Amino acid sequence: MTKEEIIAALEMAADSGESFVLPQEVRQAMTGYPKPLELAEAVLDFIGTHPDTDFGKPGELVHFVEHFSGRGYEELLAASVRRTPTAHNIWMLHRCYHAPGDSRHDTYRELILALRQADTTPEAVQQAISSLSWD
Repeated sequence: MTKEEIIAALEMAADSGESFVLPQEVRQAMTGYPKPLELAEAVLDFIGTHPDTDFGKPGELVHFVEHFSGRGYEELLAASVRRTPTAHNIWMLHRCYHAPGDSRHDTYRELILALRQADTTPEAVQQAISSLSWD
């Protein structure tokens, strides 16, 4: 499957009206994709453009992108949160914030502070930020 076909399959799963379930063939295509970090960025963008979808906690998509922790995932996630913050990707950023050995706490905190202060931050994102510990 191409990246576009994978994202189209994710769209279908998100638009089904039921809980988000990643089909086995899509999961296999994702794990075998030849440029996985490029796909991880597309998955993060997908999450950002579906604020009302319940992807699970953490869910299969989070498991996929977190596989690239320490190899660019955290930077891609922060960039995605800056572009399109959602309650789910705020929760993902919170996981990074509290990850042992992650030295980007100040970067994450600054991003969260900027979102808290922005008038354009959606209420659901504000609530997600407030419900989590950033100390």
